[in-house]
Amino acid sequence: MATETNFSEQTINLVLLGRKGSGKSRTGNTILGSNEAFKFGYQIETNSCAVERASRFDRHLRVIDTPGTDTFSPEESVKLRKHISEKSKGNIIYLLCIKIGRFTEEENNLINQYIRYIGQDFEKATIVIFTHLDEWISDSQDQGILEPKFEDFIATLDKNSIQLLNKFDMRYKPLNNRKSGNDELVKQIICMAEQITRQPSVSRAVTQRQCEPEVESQSILCCNFM
Repeated sequence: MATETNFSEQTINLVLLGRKGSGKSRTGNTILGSNEAFKFGYQIETNSCAVERASRFDRHLRVIDTPGTDTFSPEESVKLRKHISEKSKGNIIYLLCIKIGRFTEEENNLINQYIRYIGQDFEKATIVIFTHLDEWISDSQDQGILEPKFEDFIATLDKNSIQLLNKFDMRYKPLNNRKSGNDELVKQIICMAEQITRQPSVSRAVTQRQCEPEVESQSILCCNFM
């Protein structure tokens, strides 16, 4: 299980959202640094919200996993808000998990439902996590692309998908949850989350570039991790 610790109002609350099979639970495990925090697999179905806590990189994290869904109704929004309020205090950051290569009309519809029923705060407090990066790389190599780049995937997205990413101020990260050694990427996600919560006005966006490591030092981030 994830490491328990004493949590304060400064805890970073991360809520995992997305369709079934989008990699939500494994993303939560990657962020928490534990493969046993949330159960995952095709035979495992998350039917209710689950919460795990950990202290990583001198940050207190509270991660809430939610049931995968293909549609999001006003009733489900009420349930989600109730679960979140019971399990967390303070600002909420949403991690919207999308299987890379599957940014389809169904995903677009679900995202628009999240925006509509969670409210304007959803756009201002969401980071998109493109999961299953390993599968996409393997598929690309099978097609003769020996060194696929994630930026090339973004360049192939249609106008509607790009417009949705723009609503989140292009806050997104690719993630291979099967790979060990994701610490730098987790730090970047935490950095994005921290900067969102620190804005005096949430309308001031945190962009992708602000949370990328400097070229000179891959271990130094904008959030000054120790």
